[in-house]
Amino acid sequence: MSLVKVEDLKFNYYDKDLYKGLTFQINQGEHIVLVGQNGSGKTTLFDLLTLKLIPDRGKIDWTPGIKYSYLDQHYKQFDNFTVKEFLEQIYADLFQKEEMMNELYDKGSNVDDPDYFKYIERASNINDELLRLDFYSIKEKISKILVGLGISKTYLDTKLSLLSSGQREKVYLAKMLLEENDLLLLDEPTNYLDVTYIAWLKEYLKNYPKAFLIISHDEPFCEAIANVVFHLHNGIIDRYKGDYKYFKEQSVIRKEQYQKDYEAQQRYIKKEEDFIAAHLVRATSSRMAKSRRTRLSHLERMEAPKDDTNKVFISFPYSGDIGEKILDVDSLIIGYNKPLLQPISFSLRKGDKICVVGKNGIGKSTLVKTLMGIIPSLGGSFKFNERVKIGYFSQTEMDDLSITPIQYISSLYPLMTPLEIRKALARCGVKSNLAIKPLKELSGGEEAKTRLTALTIAKSNVLILDEPTNHIDKVAKESLKDAIMDYPGVVIMVSHEVDFYSDIFDSMLHFE
Repeated sequence: MSLVKVEDLKFNYYDKDLYKGLTFQINQGEHIVLVGQNGSGKTTLFDLLTLKLIPDRGKIDWTPGIKYSYLDQHYKQFDNFTVKEFLEQIYADLFQKEEMMNELYDKGSNVDDPDYFKYIERASNINDELLRLDFYSIKEKISKILVGLGISKTYLDTKLSLLSSGQREKVYLAKMLLEENDLLLLDEPTNYLDVTYIAWLKEYLKNYPKAFLIISHDEPFCEAIANVVFHLHNGIIDRYKGDYKYFKEQSVIRKEQYQKDYEAQQRYIKKEEDFIAAHLVRATSSRMAKSRRTRLSHLERMEAPKDDTNKVFISFPYSGDIGEKILDVDSLIIGYNKPLLQPISFSLRKGDKICVVGKNGIGKSTLVKTLMGIIPSLGGSFKFNERVKIGYFSQTEMDDLSITPIQYISSLYPLMTPLEIRKALARCGVKSNLAIKPLKELSGGEEAKTRLTALTIAKSNVLILDEPTNHIDKVAKESLKDAIMDYPGVVIMVSHEVDFYSDIFDSMLHFE
């Protein structure tokens, strides 16, 4: 059974046709991953499917009665709810029934009341209905998902607005999983999860009874969950009925076959054009030449093969050798109102690269912010080499998303010309009209690449990177990985992507 059908979908974005007539459908129970380069239109497609945007042409037909779950602004209207209130509102009608049942049982506790039997009977009927709807397993179901995603029960009575952005995103994800609608739409769900919770989510989604469509650049995650792959490229979607490994194999075959078919058509066209040019003016063969010209004019010509890969060349300039000792951390206590961890001690020397890993919310980003002086320490000390020049990449987005990438870089480096800024952005994959769009209209990957660009301009001898791989595509990740490996200075990085950091770093700082 089809959940939604899309036919000949077109959408113009800043005078550019993002799609060339997308046609596809999502069927009941399909586990689909949607892949493509940053800026290819994946998140925009979600906004079109959920009717947040209106297509310029084409149809999006949802089967009547189908419900979907998607993280949008509607969820964020509940930020004054506690975690418990937010999650339990999914079952609000059932909790109301439970409350009504308890009130009836209270009334029925008075055997002298003439309506005693009516109260008990009505309460019993409601209880039967709650049993049929499996109401009494709801709290256990909520608890399992909270544990699976690493959301501590201590947060249940905390307002969403008081949680960190990562914790809040996990609560939103928990709500979508609990809703168990016909179709789950998730955009980069692993960005705020560490290794343990990604593993749990993999298993959960592998056994998910309903359909889902998930955007992800995390290849191991895609390999674990997909039985269908949608590849969005060059304005079209190719559908692959099979797992992610099958997609990778078949996409290469399809690309090679298209190249062969295109070259064969080009040879045919040239042969026909040569014949037409040679015979059109000859009396004996003019009619045949005209016939071939007519036939050629009706030929549906294949587009020249395009490499839709957005080339990225990240490189971090080094300010030079500043000696052997770079950073000493001695019994450092981190946290806000109270310590998050035991005192931390470590030292970094010339050329060291260290990766900070551990569970979400345990204090990885707090350590980084403490070292950057963004928040004060609660005790202990740390000391950088006095000649240190730090390049810092924050996990969180910029505060002002109304500015363009050019304006952002210009605010940091006012002496750079617009042309120099454009070249720097283009090297990191933010090209042409992307450089003049407001950041809020860029994809998460394009916004991250804009911030990475800033680190490729100023020289540094220490890089502090907090989850730099979130949102960015495979090509950008590979370039970033090469840039970190080639960088002669000290690198401190927070990451949850084992495949990315496992062969880069000299040592690990595990937070438990």
